[in-house]
Amino acid sequence: MASPSNSNNLVSQRGKCKRTHDGHIYIRDKCSKDGTRVFWRCHHLGACKARLHTSASDDGVLKVLGVHSDEPNPSAVEVAAKRTALKRRAEECQETPLQLIESVFESSTQAAKLVLPSCETLSRSINRARKNAMRQAASPQDRSSIVIPEELTMYESEPGVFERFLIGDTGEGDPARILLFGRESVGEWIGLSRKIFVDVCYALLPDKSQNLYARMIQLIRAAWPAFAPEAISTDFEMGFVNAFTASFPDAETWLSVQKMKKKLGDLNLLSRYRNEGSFALSARMICALAFVPLGDLNNAIAELAVALPHELMPVLKYFEDTYVGSLLHILPDGTIIRREPLFPQSMWSVHLRTLNGDSRTNNYAEAAHRRLQTEFGVKHPNLWRFIEGLKRVQHHRDMLYARFESGNRPAAKRRKYEEIDRRVLELVNNFHIHTVVGYLRGCASNFVMNP
Repeated sequence: MASPSNSNNLVSQRGKCKRTHDGHIYIRDKCSKDGTRVFWRCHHLGACKARLHTSASDDGVLKVLGVHSDEPNPSAVEVAAKRTALKRRAEECQETPLQLIESVFESSTQAAKLVLPSCETLSRSINRARKNAMRQAASPQDRSSIVIPEELTMYESEPGVFERFLIGDTGEGDPARILLFGRESVGEWIGLSRKIFVDVCYALLPDKSQNLYARMIQLIRAAWPAFAPEAISTDFEMGFVNAFTASFPDAETWLSVQKMKKKLGDLNLLSRYRNEGSFALSARMICALAFVPLGDLNNAIAELAVALPHELMPVLKYFEDTYVGSLLHILPDGTIIRREPLFPQSMWSVHLRTLNGDSRTNNYAEAAHRRLQTEFGVKHPNLWRFIEGLKRVQHHRDMLYARFESGNRPAAKRRKYEEIDRRVLELVNNFHIHTVVGYLRGCASNFVMNP
């Protein structure tokens, strides 16, 4: 007949089941063939041959086999039970390791306190338990069923200081679910940011439709009510541009026209662009139209068309239709009538931006993207690894922001980029003393196309 059990259910460092009986600790070995009994070995593997049999139905002790080579150690049993409780608490709450250790071990006996592991050892156990819990979280089958562990929804800005990191979520059951990550405390100063480069937070969207971008902006404004930029720089995502201008009608939206490589790829011209310097310069002269004063744009396109290799004419036509507007007809007085372009000229022209000393590129956002890719180390991380990577990137940005708060200037531009800025400004200031083709060639020699 089974005797009442005086054991506690424990967990080893490797996640195996352990239990205690009469001052000894046992590790689960296996079950009997008929499934009615559970066999346990003394945790001093190899040195001790003692065994324990328990009932699979009620966990009662059936019998003890062999003689222990080690003496009963109730203090070790108590510490093992406390360490198991510590790991379980670590998986369930967001307290710091020191807070957890103090909370779990405050009721320990004096005998147990004398044999406790160091705080460093216990802290490592807590961190391992939390990482294992996140690793074991099942990958969701679809975005509507995602359940994010509490550990990943919080951000530890400094030891013991936590805040929300999942700042927006359209909720379980939403097939078009949006998850928004960022520091909750950013809302305290985001109202001071007038220019945004679309790298202020991290959003996971199922697609790039205007409706979803609009919902994303609503989530951002709900998390950070003071978010009201006066200018924004972004890639050519028309859905985002429309959603942003609808939400912030008075804000300036600016886009970079350098991303023309995709069109070259569509026309099978990338190989020539990469291997023929003159051809690459001619291709960049199309992008250099962004440096032309808007009033001179029609004439510049006409003169460039004569100078370009015929293989690049489809690229120029694409640029003209998309950014300037398709040609409809020419009036008797020479006035050119065009369709409305997909992107208004004021969104992409850098002529005035150069004169005013404003940014001409979206390189800040590009650098942020590269930083993320470097952090993950893989192209398609799972969701949990992705969130952990975001937190590491955020810690780096916290460091940069702290330097800004302490009065440090941003890193100075490299000398070669300062020289490029000087040359481009010189060209733009003297547009009318150059031929159009010479001006475009000069501008094109000072930049490269982004992917």
